[in-house]
Amino acid sequence: MSTEKICFFIILGILFSSAVSGQSVKQDNIKAKEKNYSDCAAILYNGKMLVDEYSPRGICKLEAGMEGKLTVATVMLNEEGGVPIQNLGFKVAIKNDRTNTIWMFSEDTRYEVELKEILKKCEKDDKIILITVDQKYSLTHHEIVVMPGS
Repeated sequence: MSTEKICFFIILGILFSSAVSGQSVKQDNIKAKEKNYSDCAAILYNGKMLVDEYSPRGICKLEAGMEGKLTVATVMLNEEGGVPIQNLGFKVAIKNDRTNTIWMFSEDTRYEVELKEILKKCEKDDKIILITVDQKYSLTHHEIVVMPGS
């Protein structure tokens, strides 16, 4: 067999093995992506689900001056809303309404935070944003609108 044919078959073998191993890596990536956002989570205020309706129209609202604990947990949804299952780690950011800037309130992972502590750093019409630290969890209603207090 000529040297050219041997080189051709070597190159063909290398290309074939690269294609086969590349497909298994792609399949692993697809499986990992399917696990992302697979478990429902919700913001809890004093242990109760904060969102008014667990749907795309749902809104999380609190009044300025309120006190209590914010947590994030996996939830089992039912007719009455949701039942918290397991607390999750999260970070807190604040979206400044005046400048449309989001800044990190807590760089460390929290499992609960006092609302009063966050509100001290908020300006009028700001929004509190809770960020999950694990991509497995879907926190659809992650933004809290702070309503003017009475």
